[in-house]
Amino acid sequence: MSTRKQSETTQDLPSKTQVIELFPAHASSIAADSHPGFQREHNEDSFGTFADPGSGCALLFVADGVGGNTGGELASQFTARSLLAQWKRFAAGRTPAADETVRFLHESLEDINRTVYGINADQGTLSAPMGTTVAAVALLQDHVVVANSGDSRVYRFRGGGIMALTEDHSLVQKWIREGVMTEADAKVHPMAHVIYKSIGQQRRLDPDVRIFDRRHGDKFIVCSDGLMCHVSDPEIRDIMERSKSAQEAVRLLISTALKRGGFDNVTVACYYQA
Repeated sequence: MSTRKQSETTQDLPSKTQVIELFPAHASSIAADSHPGFQREHNEDSFGTFADPGSGCALLFVADGVGGNTGGELASQFTARSLLAQWKRFAAGRTPAADETVRFLHESLEDINRTVYGINADQGTLSAPMGTTVAAVALLQDHVVVANSGDSRVYRFRGGGIMALTEDHSLVQKWIREGVMTEADAKVHPMAHVIYKSIGQQRRLDPDVRIFDRRHGDKFIVCSDGLMCHVSDPEIRDIMERSKSAQEAVRLLISTALKRGGFDNVTVACYYQA
């Protein structure tokens, strides 16, 4: 299992930390965990969460590393450490407006991408770059701001229904949008996990960043594709509905993915309204 460290800073995180947690003990409505699964030697997923007691706003995100020879692992760790540190400077002690949160997430992810892309360029690995997906949700007073690049997802559970707030940047999803492939065919296609946008892959990231309304009782999940390849959206909805806490939801979601083979790293971060 991955090593884990809880801290109020991001400066002392060791380079081999794969699962990154940053949330105060009072934030009982937030839980997150990761498992390497049963087929991979390394856990290339990282995650971060932060809840501020003064403002009530929070950030949850998952980064799923891509690229062999531990490159994806390093890219996801760097993304997690950087995004957590920047968010804490940006939002701690106040509730930022939705529009400035959009700018923050867009600029922060572009900044992280420039660094990872630069490392790939310096090392001559742009033909097979290390990189990482990212999916994040910032919880504000009346809105949530969602950002993503790649095929990690953010889900909202509301009134018994579930909705993906992100759209995968995968080839099969692109083909579905273009009407040349069905969702059923996409699930079994040999290129089902090939993504065309991720941190470190191109000079400019251009992440999707969107604003959604937030209502009392909303629950949110951020997850890597290691969950979705084993657990369907209706099953995620059912687990969210019967889970009494974020901790229970995370445990049940990950254990369900593992029981069905655990073919990939699986990471889930969850928010339940306290």
